[in-house]
Amino acid sequence: MAKIINSLNLDLNDIAASGENRVFSVEGDVGAIFSLEIKNEDNKYYNFSTETFTTAKARLKQVKIGGSGEYSGTIKFPSVGDDDQYDIYLWAESAYDTQHSGFVEVRFADGSLDINSSTGSNSNLLQKVIYQFDDVVVTLSAVAPGTTRGTTAFTSMALSTDTLTVGRGTNSGKQAFSVAVTAATDKTFQISRQPTADDITAWTLAVFGDPVLIPGEDIWGGEVRSTDTTNGAVESGTTITMDAAVASKMKADDRVTGTGIPSTSTVTVSSLSGTNTFVASEAITIGDEVTLTFTPPAYYRYSVAAASSIHKLASGMVFVDSDNPTVSLTTIAPYKGTSTYTTEVLTADGDITKKTNVTTDIIVPALDPAGNKPTISNGLVTKQLGNITFDKQLWKDVDDTNNKYFYAYGPDTVRKIHNVGIKLTDLKVTLTEVTTTTTAAVNNSTTIPVAERKGTVVNVSTISGIGIDSSVANPTVASATDEGAGNWTASAAQTLEEGVTLTVGGSGKTATITGNIEFINMRDATFSLYFDVERFLNAS
Repeated sequence: MAKIINSLNLDLNDIAASGENRVFSVEGDVGAIFSLEIKNEDNKYYNFSTETFTTAKARLKQVKIGGSGEYSGTIKFPSVGDDDQYDIYLWAESAYDTQHSGFVEVRFADGSLDINSSTGSNSNLLQKVIYQFDDVVVTLSAVAPGTTRGTTAFTSMALSTDTLTVGRGTNSGKQAFSVAVTAATDKTFQISRQPTADDITAWTLAVFGDPVLIPGEDIWGGEVRSTDTTNGAVESGTTITMDAAVASKMKADDRVTGTGIPSTSTVTVSSLSGTNTFVASEAITIGDEVTLTFTPPAYYRYSVAAASSIHKLASGMVFVDSDNPTVSLTTIAPYKGTSTYTTEVLTADGDITKKTNVTTDIIVPALDPAGNKPTISNGLVTKQLGNITFDKQLWKDVDDTNNKYFYAYGPDTVRKIHNVGIKLTDLKVTLTEVTTTTTAAVNNSTTIPVAERKGTVVNVSTISGIGIDSSVANPTVASATDEGAGNWTASAAQTLEEGVTLTVGGSGKTATITGNIEFINMRDATFSLYFDVERFLNAS
């Protein structure tokens, strides 16, 4: 009876650029004979005697499994300066009546064979593969997504970053970091709360394709784009003149509603025909100085363009449409369509009451491959076409070729983008205290002349220092101030000497985020992580 090789036990996870030693074992029947060969991408062979890769062909040749039912050894994978691949070949020596256990195949979602997850073999060869990659550099920084949507409070903030180097396929251990954010010249920070792990974010891009209508969806139920007033009456015509330039008020396909247009009609903008004129999709009769409302068609669900992908997206990610900054923030979410109906219920005492019932008509997943197979490289999905569903309807304006930003918050969701476990501890944000000096003496007055006024927020920032009367509480700066020399107005009268150092509390120009971060089973290339400062800082 043939002797069986049951398994090759070897850690097949990615190897860090620095290399490592890995223990392996071959399990099987006593007396089974095998040969083991390892070859790298440069066609060099691992020499088990010298523990190096050489151009001369080498292998562990015709080894017999002893009485323990196992043969074990160590493979020394060297450090590398670029990405590498190791192909591992385990032969059952059929000439010595040895064979592998029966083949149990596992395939990736694209239908290709997953050789590392498959077991056994239907021939005398069993094959595995290990990848080795350059170290991953992670840049920690900060971001204010609202600035892409017209929020100006955090615009022009300056950043310092911190970088951490992590071996691919390894755990980093706990590493300390520090990231500083400095407010724009005319802004000052306040801390609204301390940061949490859910404030860590990363973003990925996707390009929208066509909208995908959900059965029963009302595409005119989204947000209004604008309103404007007619400049002249129209009698059964299609060309309408407006008070404002139409390019700033509407786009083709927007629905037009207003007095004179029947609510049962779906009149849309066919085209923009002049600076202040547009062409309607059908003839209408409408008066002068009538307010018209323009509503874009909006959909819950969109496909991604052929060159894009949904494989790094996840339910709960926040979509930021920088092209339409007035539109509410939207998240990826499943859609649930419901309808209601009323039934009559006879009570025990003979009364009849009406009961409203809700039934689910349709459920649409947040992300749907829609029958498309993924593209897989080195065992990882690199592309997946499909559909994205949102918790709110999005204007059809997103149906273009521009990249769209999707923000993931918290370690679990960020992992979908960067394929790494993240653990954050000891998170803290602190403000750098602003100090200044008095430029003249103050005698029982609320007016305090100082050399520098920056870093204060009216009725929030406190003043402390030698001579400040804090018998009840430190006074606050009671007037809005610019930067540079000038006067503060204090909330209470003070008597101070010239040249006294004063410290501002409760606000500051620079916020520093510190803590410890740990990466677990790093499986991505170099990337960046951000703290969303809009979630725990105020800027004013």
